[in-house]
Amino acid sequence: MFVDTNLWAYRLDQREPDKAQRIGVWLRALAEDHEIVVSTQVLVELRSVLTRKLKPALSHADTLRALTAVTSFEVVATDQHLVLDAHELAQREQLSWFDALIVEAAIRSGCAVIYSEALSHDRRYAGLRACNPLLASDG
Repeated sequence: MFVDTNLWAYRLDQREPDKAQRIGVWLRALAEDHEIVVSTQVLVELRSVLTRKLKPALSHADTLRALTAVTSFEVVATDQHLVLDAHELAQREQLSWFDALIVEAAIRSGCAVIYSEALSHDRRYAGLRACNPLLASDG
């Protein structure tokens, strides 16, 4: 199960404590029953969100702890082949560049589901199903 950046960020965003707690419970349950996968793109985006978009931003030490926690899961590295295939995927599926990088990483990792709020719920990409756990009763 691939988990997109926005869900990790919601877990750490204390401006909406109920949402952060709900995502935290969901992530723990997901990790108990499934293998979680992320990509280097997710890590790059998460670092940016935690240090620049959150108000107040996380400290250097808290950001390092968060990134270290996420890297305990499988991380799909972004290489030249992933970039080239994501370029084609973006065109074919009319995805933004950054969404295409993440979807391509999820496809390459063999995930059945990509959990994301940024993608259309229940859309399919080469056997990969997008699911928004904030909408889905099965999330």
